[in-house]
Amino acid sequence: MEPSTSDRIPLKLAIGLGVIGALGPSAVDMYLSSLPEIARDFEASFTRVQLTLTFFLLAMGAGQLLFGPVVDAYGRRKPLLAGLLLFVLCSLGAAAAPTLETLIAFRFAQGLGSALTLVVIMSMVRDVSHGVTATRLFALLMTIEGIAPILAPALGGVIDAWSGWRAVMLTLAACGVAVLCNSWLNLPETLPAQKREPLCFRSVCRTYLSIARDPCFLRPTLAVAAVFFFLFAYIGGATFVYQEIYELAPQAFGILFGATGIAVLLGAMTAGRLAGRMGLSRLSLIGVGCMAAGAVIALGAVLSGVGLTGIALGMAVALFGLGIAESTLMSLVMSSQKTSLGSTAALLGAIQLSVSSSATPVSALVLVQGPTAWAALLTLCALVVLGLTRLSLHNNPHASFQLAGH
Repeated sequence: MEPSTSDRIPLKLAIGLGVIGALGPSAVDMYLSSLPEIARDFEASFTRVQLTLTFFLLAMGAGQLLFGPVVDAYGRRKPLLAGLLLFVLCSLGAAAAPTLETLIAFRFAQGLGSALTLVVIMSMVRDVSHGVTATRLFALLMTIEGIAPILAPALGGVIDAWSGWRAVMLTLAACGVAVLCNSWLNLPETLPAQKREPLCFRSVCRTYLSIARDPCFLRPTLAVAAVFFFLFAYIGGATFVYQEIYELAPQAFGILFGATGIAVLLGAMTAGRLAGRMGLSRLSLIGVGCMAAGAVIALGAVLSGVGLTGIALGMAVALFGLGIAESTLMSLVMSSQKTSLGSTAALLGAIQLSVSSSATPVSALVLVQGPTAWAALLTLCALVVLGLTRLSLHNNPHASFQLAGH
């Protein structure tokens, strides 16, 4: 079955892709409140325990380079099911990990499973949609995926409080099983055999090089990477700042972290609603402008002594802008290519996650200087995002293409 490319995307397909995309964020957010407990359990420093997040993100990034040509050669459905199965098995392994090194290894492999699923869903979006319709579908996926940052931290905090961090990993395995079953039953193959490309190492390298040389791909991709760096610098620092400096309990941290995550959901919904009316250029600039403004508010709250309330307010504004910027910029990237969509999605994912994987160790190093330095890092990153977005929109025919709604 090949879904047709039209303005109407089946809701069942959109929901199926969205819950797959939510697994990766859940694997990040659900165990954040458990990081101090994992450090105590393995008698390790907080910086070492953060490697469980760093290696997960590295695998999600680098793994996509491996899997992009695979999904262009063998279709979407079978690689998707394989990636979900790997995610489930590694979640079970992480729950039983006897040492921190073993946990890091399983988290790395879990990231590879997430990488494969991400390449597939990004490719499937472009298989079945284009233009403003693709932007709306990306926004709808982000809306569904946005539930994960809202529910996962709070759920993880409750599970950790009652049963410990290993039960959190078992919960991720159960979520993976549910998504695997739904995908098996409801998601069709979207890449027909006649459109598949043979898997050849030299051809793969030429394809990646050709895509990377295209400024219409590279510039918005760098902007997306900076957006994700901002997000994971926030995630990596918020765990320490909220719990260790402002002394929030795991459950309270999960609720606050999830509440600010609602802003990402609202931003994605806004992008989906306004994409056809305002276009990518204006929406992207509004999104990154909100990111910069929110980061400045958070920095001002730290400097003025307002504290946690001001930081949470600032980050809510910034994450609202992030929800807008992420969906619009991703649509701009994927619209830059007509063929090799799996490789395009893979290169996008590899660049964005390889860059953003460095955010957690950087935020850990910055936090040695206190929350002011962390807030300053977020502000600097938001300004970089603003500059890269303006550069990516300059003389970009795909931005005006989407603005026209074709």
